[in-house]
Amino acid sequence: MLIYLLRHGDAPYSDMAGERSLSAEGKKNLESVLSQHRTELSGLALVLCSPVLRARQTMTVLAETLNYQGPLLFDDVLCPESSVSAVESRVNSMMEETVLLLGHQPLIGKLLEYLTDQTGLGWSMTTSSLACLDVRAFSRGCAELKWLTIPEPG
Repeated sequence: MLIYLLRHGDAPYSDMAGERSLSAEGKKNLESVLSQHRTELSGLALVLCSPVLRARQTMTVLAETLNYQGPLLFDDVLCPESSVSAVESRVNSMMEETVLLLGHQPLIGKLLEYLTDQTGLGWSMTTSSLACLDVRAFSRGCAELKWLTIPEPG
């Protein structure tokens, strides 16, 4: 099973706004990272996405960049305050072979560390970062990190 972990694009904090929106740089970085992996991502069976605005906007960029028209689920299990165990339960209930999980830090980083059993690796998941994992089972240490793409500084 392949699992892709995608952190939402850059969305600067503003105490004047409600939910944070993607910046122009965030959209550009996402387009670049996703375009680099267009071939690999063409086999996605499902995208599981946080319902938070910046994640939904990231999903829009993904759909446009990859022409993705497959199944999409918005799920609170990928909200910033969720837990690795909640994501594990959700993913283990699905039968798809290739899934992209689109969420936030610190959860996305915790998932990367949990699946690979590599402490400290999670901080590599800056905004617009995309990781590909070959997963035997969704549990601690049962994945091999195939690649991790971090956007190049602007």
